[in-house]
Parts: sequence; structure tokens; C-alpha cells
Amino acid sequence: MENPDAGVKKPRLESPNTNVRIKQEAVDESVAAGEAATPPAAAAADQARVEVAVRIDAAVLHCPLCFLPLKPPIFQCSAGHLACGECHAKLAADAQCQACVGGGGAAAAAYAHNPALDAFASSAKIRCPNGEYGCDSYVTYFDIAAHRRACRHAPCRCPEPGCVFLAAPPSLVEHLTGVHSWPAMDITYRNVHLLRVPASERRRLLVVRRDGNGVAGGESQVFLLAVARRGGAGAATAVSVSCVRANAAAAGARFTCKVWTQAAADAETGFKDTIMMEANVRSFSVPGEVAVEEGTVLSVPPWMMHGKSMEMILRVRIDKLRPKN
Repeated sequence: MENPDAGVKKPRLESPNTNVRIKQEAVDESVAAGEAATPPAAAAADQARVEVAVRIDAAVLHCPLCFLPLKPPIFQCSAGHLACGECHAKLAADAQCQACVGGGGAAAAAYAHNPALDAFASSAKIRCPNGEYGCDSYVTYFDIAAHRRACRHAPCRCPEPGCVFLAAPPSLVEHLTGVHSWPAMDITYRNVHLLRVPASERRRLLVVRRDGNGVAGGESQVFLLAVARRGGAGAATAVSVSCVRANAAAAGARFTCKVWTQAAADAETGFKDTIMMEANVRSFSVPGEVAVEEGTVLSVPPWMMHGKSMEMILRVRIDKLRPKN
């Protein structure tokens, strides 16, 4: 039986999104081969989920009153002037458009909530500015500032004089150990780690490559054990633990640490003198210095060193802070 559609060229669905056009051609070919076509409702659902990359003037995404990114709820007057939810909340009860009032119009238009603009602002996403350092996230435009403060891929700078290397902490570890020969060791949360620190050692990287349960694939975190021997004979040695993390000033404490050391056992009693420091872990975007702040430094006197080499034996435990409910 002759096919009535034979020789008839099927219409092509044109779209600014190349993926949509190719998908329609694939459907046409499957129908020609005798396969069942996608139901119209399912096809509409597929197209509704399509994302497109566009360029847009950033000013369109900012509130004209406070100049911050527009964040729902968004309000608009009948003349088209916008106001973000925070600016709108600061206006008087009648909520008259500030642009209309300032323009000297006979009557100022009232603001009204615009759900369509809410949806537009919520769907406008940009790639994280730390993409070149490993972050592949696409973030809602009005949330980008908060994301940058928390992004674990935000870069840290190499502290070695003259070195301009900049990278996320895990890559910085590879650089410091490979190029500058910094010592490093892997640790895990909630476990006590024994460190033998020679008199010549000034710093050691402590790297968490697994989560708190020892499961591979958890978030990597880098800490720095810094040692400062200042003064002449008889001076104490300062020890600190800090977190290597960008945006350190804006980021709150996320970890605690315990660092302690013991002297050699007393010949008569067998008792070992012990000193301990327990504190929140401070964060620094440039590793290298002892965190000389109250409560963050363990001061080790010379008589608690071990052997003729004056080796320092430390025990270190780092824990994650639980967020407040």
C-alpha cells in the first residue's frame, strides 16, 4: 500500500537552541521508520526543561534603588520601575514608586508584586567565578555573593616569596609539596594523630582527603601546623593549627582542634607533664604564619622537647563543628 506521506518533506522545528532542533529531527526519523512518536504532552514537557545560554545587561538584574541583585519578591509600578523586596519593605505603607515621585509626575504609581519577574530572577544563573579553579556550579545570580563566600574552590595564594601561584587548597597542596618541598601528611577527623616534629621543621600540611567516616570522596580540607621558635636559649616554641581557606575573613569557624605534648617520664614517679591547647581553628587564605592569637597557640618550653635533637612530639586532633539548630 502506497504511503501517502512518501516524498513529502516534513517541516523542521526551528529553535534558537540547537539541541531542540536536532531532537525534533531525530523524532521525525523515528516516525518515518515506523516507531511511535513522543506524545505531544511529553514533548512539551521536554521543551519546557530546555535551558539556553544568553547574554544580558547586568543592570537588568539589579534593583535601581539599592543597586543589589534583584531577589524575590520583586515589585513593579505601572510605569515599569522596579524595586526589590527589601527596598519595597522600607517604603511607606502606600508604597509609591520612587522613580515616579522623583520624576515629578502628576501621580505616582503604586508598586505591585510581579511573580513573572520573580520567576525570571530565580532562573537567571551564572557560572561560579571560581570555575577556572575547579568549581563547575551554576548559581542563581542573586545568590552568587553568598556562594563565593562559601565556595571551597576559591583560590589561595602561595606564601613563598616571589611565587605567584594561585589555586584552590587541594591544588595548592600539590604545589607546595612538589615545588617547594613542604612536608605533608594525611589525617582524618575525630582521630588523634602523632606528629614527631624535628627542630628544623617550621610547618607541616595536614590534609583531610576523606570525610569524617573515612569514606572516600568527601570534601578535601587543608590545615597548616605552624611552628615558631623565637628568641634565644630557654625560649618557648609556639605551635598553632590553622585552616587554609579563601574568604577566611567572611567565613566563620568550622573546626576545632586539640594539640598537646608530653615531657619525658619523671625518673622517680613515671609521671609525664602534659600541656594542651584546645581552640577554634582560625582560617587564613595565605598559609605560612603561626596564628598568634589568644587561645590558639600551644607554648612548648624547651624542657619538654625530646632527645638531643630537641624533637617535639605532638598529638593533634581536628573535629568539625556542628552547625547550630
